Amino acid sequence: MPLEHADATPLVLGEGVLWDAATGRVYWIGIEDRTLRWFSHADGSVGEIALPTMPGTVAPYRDGTVLLAVAEGFALLDTATGDLRVVAEVEGDRPDRRMNDGKCDPFGRIVAGTMQVDEPRRPGPLYRLEQDADAGAVVAVPIADGFLIPNGLDWPEPDLLWHTDTPRRRIDLYAYPEHGPLAAPLRSLDVSHLDGDPDGMTLDAEGNLWIAFWGGGVVRCLSPQGKLLETVELPVPNVTNCAFGGPGLDTLYITTAGGGLFRHPGLGPGRPANVWSGFARPGE
Repeated sequence: MPLEHADATPLVLGEGVLWDAATGRVYWIGIEDRTLRWFSHADGSVGEIALPTMPGTVAPYRDGTVLLAVAEGFALLDTATGDLRVVAEVEGDRPDRRMNDGKCDPFGRIVAGTMQVDEPRRPGPLYRLEQDADAGAVVAVPIADGFLIPNGLDWPEPDLLWHTDTPRRRIDLYAYPEHGPLAAPLRSLDVSHLDGDPDGMTLDAEGNLWIAFWGGGVVRCLSPQGKLLETVELPVPNVTNCAFGGPGLDTLYITTAGGGLFRHPGLGPGRPANVWSGFARPGE
């Protein structure tokens, strides 16, 4: 089947698409739109919740609750009631910055970075939401620094992380320790010769990288060695993110700025999304 709209509603900045197998929903966000949307794979229905803040990341949790990275930090959202509760503040003294793209790691912890809202871009950290084993407090721990616009990330193995810093036009592979910070990249994929800037991304079952290109109007599939394997062209220039979804993980869902949510059946299969494991806290 060809590329088609899953939802034609144009968001100013659609992002953060992710498949939640537990609910059968495809979640995505509108960053500047301040909204969370979801598409039901079973019946094609669409839901939406308006948010009081800009989201940058969505991760499934349980019973229709999701974890968001928002301007203030990490927050839990009940999609049935719309209740939003910040659980860990990030850079609360920096209104000039907001959280951006992120995902859950193979150990069930969410990782997301922050970025400058306006130009000029000043580098910032990549954070991981952790719980202090002794105090029980939930904190956002910086695990690396120096990113201008932290974007697409995914884990080919539990101890390896692909991560994109969009303006630098490369995707870096890091050794990913279960505890502690990241070291220098092991190697990088240079995509500066391709049209557009690398944005969000996902991995398929074979470990290939499917990368959305802002300004390029495409999603490109690259091998781990950087060989171009496939190109999915879209009718809008600013393509922001992608994720495999559906029961067989064989449909690529693609977010855009101004073009709605697209889907392309027959690609993949992808990998199941890592789910946030939560934390030991009264009431949770």
